[in-house]
Amino acid sequence: MRRLSFVLFLVVSGAAFAGTMYKWVDPDGTIHYSSQPVAGATEVHIDSAPPAGASMTNAASAVAGTPPAAAAAAPFKYTSCAVTKPANDETLPNAFSASAAWRIDPPLRPGDRVTLALDGKLVTGLDPTASSYTFSQIDRGTHTLMVSVLDADGRGACQSPALTFHVRQPSLLAPNRRPAPAPRPRPTTPRS
Repeated sequence: MRRLSFVLFLVVSGAAFAGTMYKWVDPDGTIHYSSQPVAGATEVHIDSAPPAGASMTNAASAVAGTPPAAAAAAPFKYTSCAVTKPANDETLPNAFSASAAWRIDPPLRPGDRVTLALDGKLVTGLDPTASSYTFSQIDRGTHTLMVSVLDADGRGACQSPALTFHVRQPSLLAPNRRPAPAPRPRPTTPRS
């Protein structure tokens, strides 16, 4: 309440005001301002009072020492990006291709792009706004998969944890096993 009163005083007075103010928070969480130093207070330098037509948000920003645009807009941040297919530690039997899918929250912003890494190498030919990809040829063995989002400047904005999956394919040493045939019934001979 005192902060609001102080800001209102600055807005209404419109007088040029320059100097150092002191800001502190009491045990109840109330923010206080003073022109006199107080133990535990931080200095806030004020160049001048906000103009009479300034909004309360702009006036409060001027007092707090932050620019109005920064006070109004919080920086954008992706809350999660994760590979959803295949599942972690999933085994794909007899697979010569594999599909990957991922989820980005919130949805991809214009200008940002998705990258996909298989075994630590970037996948080429990926649509930068895609949410899935199919590997047309994949080798047998254990693989890692990770999705990342890069902002318009190429900086990392979000990265999923590496996911591990396994591909099994038939080989000469481990061919596809066919189910054993059902046992044949034994012929019975009549007793005499």
